Amino acid sequence: MNAAEAIQAVVERLSDTQIQALAHACERHDQPTASLAAAVSGSPPASQHAVSCLADAWRDTPGLTGAGVAVALQTALVLRERSDATRSRVVWTGPGSSGAQRLTAAALKELLSGAKQRILVVSFAAHTLSDVASAMDDAMARGCAIDVVFETEDDSSGAYSGPSSTPFGEVAGIHRWHWPSDQRQAAGVLHAKVLVIDGCRALVGSANLTYRALHNNLEAGILVEDPALAASIERHIRSLMESGVLRLL
Repeated sequence: MNAAEAIQAVVERLSDTQIQALAHACERHDQPTASLAAAVSGSPPASQHAVSCLADAWRDTPGLTGAGVAVALQTALVLRERSDATRSRVVWTGPGSSGAQRLTAAALKELLSGAKQRILVVSFAAHTLSDVASAMDDAMARGCAIDVVFETEDDSSGAYSGPSSTPFGEVAGIHRWHWPSDQRQAAGVLHAKVLVIDGCRALVGSANLTYRALHNNLEAGILVEDPALAASIERHIRSLMESGVLRLL
């Protein structure tokens, strides 16, 4: 194992705090010392083995200093933190969705409450849920623009039947969009479920904006934290608005 591979293995095994401690143990020495093992004392055997392999690789690499190893460890840690910050995560509704699992309703609330500029919602069924409506009211008060795209009974030729043709009708200022029947192929249905916040975070999944979907069903979704990916989702939907495929009601 060369030094680069050993550093990668260490970063995969150790916590942030342990990597920082290991870097500190490396930076003042020209060769590995017992301080490396001490930095991960009490860690699982696999972590200790990774540090041992790093010591061997460092020892076998001519000209590699402790300061160089420390910089490499700290750089890898920064890159890992940045990657973690934009990593997509699964959210669930249904059995077993607790503890470490992200809940669809909780993720939805977190996204809406964090909106600063704009909210874009696409949902097959978009019933007026009081907590979602309240979050939208708060977002409007913060100056956010809100666009909601939803299915209608007329446009779907009866494939959809909902309780209201104006979802979140009590929230003033929302722009409501539909997919007109003259823009569809035969039997086409607006079935997407998407929420994009400020063009930088998104929730894409199976759950409609209904109480049953957010509380009772077995639903899965992806919480997108990658701003570039979230922005591409928003661009596609807004391009459909600009071209007239989606129209304001």
